[in-house]
Amino acid sequence: MLTVYGRHNSSNSAKVFWLLDELGERYELVPTGTGFGATDTAAFLAMNPFGKVPVVRDGDTIVWESNAVLRYLAGRAPNALWPEDAAGRSGGDRWMDWSAISLTPPLTRLRKARAAGKAETEADLAAVIRGVQVLDHALAGQPYLAGETLSVADIALSPSVCRWFRLPESAMPLPALAAYRDRLETNDGYRRHIRDALA
Repeated sequence: MLTVYGRHNSSNSAKVFWLLDELGERYELVPTGTGFGATDTAAFLAMNPFGKVPVVRDGDTIVWESNAVLRYLAGRAPNALWPEDAAGRSGGDRWMDWSAISLTPPLTRLRKARAAGKAETEADLAAVIRGVQVLDHALAGQPYLAGETLSVADIALSPSVCRWFRLPESAMPLPALAAYRDRLETNDGYRRHIRDALA
């Protein structure tokens, strides 16, 4: 059985929990991270030298970095969330990498600055707005990021999409992105692991 080290209120762990539900995978959760088990122990650092969650242990295989975990889990057996062919996978892969590099970091800095009552940077807000505008444009022609059905890419981006709609700036007109969020809301896993679990 898989072992997952993480916590339900971690956006990176939440993505993994949602995917595991979609795949129907059983797993043992070892609560780890802020407010739970320590990540600075020798045992944990032997699994992930950066001391971050999530970490997945699958027998002798250990995987860390949330998007790497998603790819690993989805690639273990054929499923509709992660195409077998390289071209099909690339449709979701590029969105996962783009989000990790270009959308999530400025959104995280913006949220943390506001939560702490600190000054936010115009550059971070501008980057987030550019990012959601790109998403809106991409979703104007298809229901999900990689095409007609839910994929690993949607799961990977879901915490950022959810958190965007908690900002006052989300009142700006982005109809395709709003419709996409509404489609995600129809999924039990999204509601349980993303919408209801993340602040």
